[in-house]
Amino acid sequence: MMAVPGLIVMIWCIMSFSSVQAVLQCTDLNDTPSHITNMRVNLRKLEMTWESSLNVTLFSCTLKKDEDFLILDVNNTSCRFENSVVLPLHKGLLFIVAAVYNNNTYSRQCRFIPQGMNGTSVENFSCMIYNLSFMNCTWNAGRNAPKDTQYFLYQQFSKSKDEIECQHYIKDAHGRHTGCIFQQVDKHSEVYFLVNGSSTESEIQFYDEYVEPYKTEILPPPLNITVKCVEDPPRCIVQWKEPFKHNSCLEYEINIQSKGNEVDPNKGSKDPPIIVDQETYTFENFNVKKKYLLQIRAHSNACLLSEKWGEWSKPVEFGSEEYMSSLTITLIFIALGTILVVLFVCFLCKRYCNLKKIFSPVPQPRNKFNILLLDEQPMQKDYVDTEIKYESEEIEIIAVEEMALPPKEK
Repeated sequence: MMAVPGLIVMIWCIMSFSSVQAVLQCTDLNDTPSHITNMRVNLRKLEMTWESSLNVTLFSCTLKKDEDFLILDVNNTSCRFENSVVLPLHKGLLFIVAAVYNNNTYSRQCRFIPQGMNGTSVENFSCMIYNLSFMNCTWNAGRNAPKDTQYFLYQQFSKSKDEIECQHYIKDAHGRHTGCIFQQVDKHSEVYFLVNGSSTESEIQFYDEYVEPYKTEILPPPLNITVKCVEDPPRCIVQWKEPFKHNSCLEYEINIQSKGNEVDPNKGSKDPPIIVDQETYTFENFNVKKKYLLQIRAHSNACLLSEKWGEWSKPVEFGSEEYMSSLTITLIFIALGTILVVLFVCFLCKRYCNLKKIFSPVPQPRNKFNILLLDEQPMQKDYVDTEIKYESEEIEIIAVEEMALPPKEK
């Protein structure tokens, strides 16, 4: 069906959160009057009411957003989508009511159009649960928002409950609200958030979103991590406790790196991740000569918890290898460098300088006893030489015959 020009009704929509500036443009979809009048929309409850002069008992209601739509058939002049759909309003919605009478279709539509200057609503809206029951919601100011723009956050846990304005705003340096802190949040209930704004210079567009808190939760790290290693065979048993009791619906990622070759686990690793679904793990690649660092984090496997990986635990060190501290290594390099410089200077001096001039000997007093000894040395030498010469001469041995003496006279 194509919309044709018709009656356009301008309505300022006042939501329960505060005044939200928007218009509701209602037109007939046929050339003939639709006989459907006084169409009204309750945005808080996503409820439509109308009046009709047609004698029919069946009406069709349609709620459309972009390419998504829902259709309800009712037997009266009102319909409500509260339990059927959760759609944000800041991008606009289309409500259609139709009826068939005497084989003719009569229909009327109302388009919800938020007002305000484009680019003034908050941007990058996000929420995060931490420490089990605390939640932070943050946003950035619209890129075209005037400097005096102030934002206000409202939350609603159910369309049947009253809205609650933020009690603990996060502010920037200029006092502008950029976030909100909530305490004791029921993370299993869907929450509707709406952020509107005010400025003296222009109208500010609002922003709204439905959030399932448990999907935004950042799980705390596992508790009581222990490592027990044995050498024969070499292996380590790693054990820990759940960050909180959730039976067996958590998975754990284990990061083990040898000390000295650490890599930020948030930036990934060349090795495939180690993922287990129980609170124990056996490390088979244990090297008794190395030290290791261990970290563990958790995420939801099959329960109503965040599927995002939680926080890493603090590094746990195990193993036996001792590493020198950086200070010790630095001192060793300084000592080696000093020795090399001294040796290099000595080499240059020996090569290009006269060491005797630099290191002249200290004069010693004369010793008279040494002089006398020096004077006697030639005489001793001559005497020794003479003896040696004499001993070296050949000695002729002459045989002496014994002669008989004459007899004595008597």
